[in-house]
Amino acid sequence: MGPLTQILFVAIIQYFKIDVPSYFYTYHFYILFFNLLPIVPLDGGKLLQLLFCFFFSYYQSLQKSFYFSYFFFLILVFTSFQKNLILVLIFLLLGFKLLKEMNQGDYLFQKFLLERYLYNYSFSKIKIVKQIKEMKRENTHYFIVNHQWITEKEKLKEYFK
Repeated sequence: MGPLTQILFVAIIQYFKIDVPSYFYTYHFYILFFNLLPIVPLDGGKLLQLLFCFFFSYYQSLQKSFYFSYFFFLILVFTSFQKNLILVLIFLLLGFKLLKEMNQGDYLFQKFLLERYLYNYSFSKIKIVKQIKEMKRENTHYFIVNHQWITEKEKLKEYFK
């Protein structure tokens, strides 16, 4: 909701023609731009992960978003060293948060599986998979185990025993 709030706030200011200093728009643009950086703890990183979910399984999308975020983070840090020490400190703090998120990747995947197990989702797309790590968002899954088909609920029940 961060980017949407930034855009909405500026739109309200312009609609009601509220007199604000010119630097007000500059600050809001920088906050919006920063929040949309494709680094995982930020909203841009979450959008990146959602984009990856269209093409890959949930587990793979998590991994790819972490790797892409880390690569993009390194580019930002190395390019900001020459410009501003404050930017370097901001990006280093963002890097620590990224590493923390990367270390919790397995827990995020477990959370995804547990939500699928606990709640009854009904998706229109059906996907046949062999492993739990192949599960995708917005799909109902059937697993092939020993030449038999089992439902997602049965597989997750067995998984969480």
